[in-house]
Amino acid sequence: MAKYLDHHKVVQMPPQAAQKMIGDIKAGRADSSGVKPLNAFIAKNEMWCLAEAPNVDTICKAHEAYGLKLGKGDVMEVNTLV
Repeated sequence: MAKYLDHHKVVQMPPQAAQKMIGDIKAGRADSSGVKPLNAFIAKNEMWCLAEAPNVDTICKAHEAYGLKLGKGDVMEVNTLV
């Protein structure tokens, strides 16, 4: 499965969405479209997310489920060292 890194501004992530994301990352749980969040990083109201997914569209839809807007131009396929 391909890995993707995305970047977006964080205005205010709903607390329930943040807890769900944390739970999904810790459990290694993929959503119904196959997006598996691997980690997320937040600094100065910006967020970077690393996930495995079938394609960019599924990454965008997964973010919408967390209440976060993400455009296709904010996502890039990456290779990890491990």
